[in-house]
Amino acid sequence: MLIVVAIAVAPARAGNWPTPAAGESTSGNPEVIFTFDDGPNPRTTGKVLDLLAAHHIQAVFFMLGEHFTGEDPSRERALMKRLIGDGHVVANHSVTHAQLCAGTPEATAWQIDRARTILEREAGMPVPWFRTPYGAWCPRMVRLLDERRIQHFYWDIDPQEWRTNNAKKTQWLVSWGLKRLKGRAVVLMHDIKWATVFALPKILEWLDAENVRRAAAGEPTIRVVSGAEYAVELLGTDRVAAARELADAAVSGLAAALASTLP
Repeated sequence: MLIVVAIAVAPARAGNWPTPAAGESTSGNPEVIFTFDDGPNPRTTGKVLDLLAAHHIQAVFFMLGEHFTGEDPSRERALMKRLIGDGHVVANHSVTHAQLCAGTPEATAWQIDRARTILEREAGMPVPWFRTPYGAWCPRMVRLLDERRIQHFYWDIDPQEWRTNNAKKTQWLVSWGLKRLKGRAVVLMHDIKWATVFALPKILEWLDAENVRRAAAGEPTIRVVSGAEYAVELLGTDRVAAARELADAAVSGLAAALASTLP
């Protein structure tokens, strides 16, 4: 069977995004960050949020701006509000999921900037992280993101459930990758896919059981790193504290942490 899980352990070659996608493990032990692309979808995203809440996991959601530009995006807005309230991070995945290394530089810039405008308006907080559709890399993308001081957020474990639509295979591939993990990995899934909805509870149940087993055996457990924790790690606690003092009281501490990633 073709294994499509990629566990990065060293910087990537020139011509791709650096890996490990979120840097090295700060503890030296296995760590995982869960991320979800392409939402929100009123049919499936809420179910993903339910599952994450049940396991006390906070993730990063890379959203498409187009979901908030329809005739009535009220359900998408409700999901955004709940997602932020649950402590998840909103991130940018472009407006329409276009291949950003294939069009004109102007079109690529529009996809980045327009989606950021939409998502920051809807989230009420800065959205400084970006993930290119299809993971596309090209010098143009690097330049445009650097000019905007936007951090690209790649991945290390990709079960490609968007392609297979197979929950059982998705569960096995993610669990297989996590079981062999030595440092930190970013897991990529899609909250718009039913394969994710059906595989995620099995993955999280496996993770809980695996950590119980490891703790009993005196082995390092797999720590789940939230988006907010990763933001603090990148920024340092002093900058986060300063940003929190300036944050609107109605906005969570998570928003304050992410606020200081902006210029």
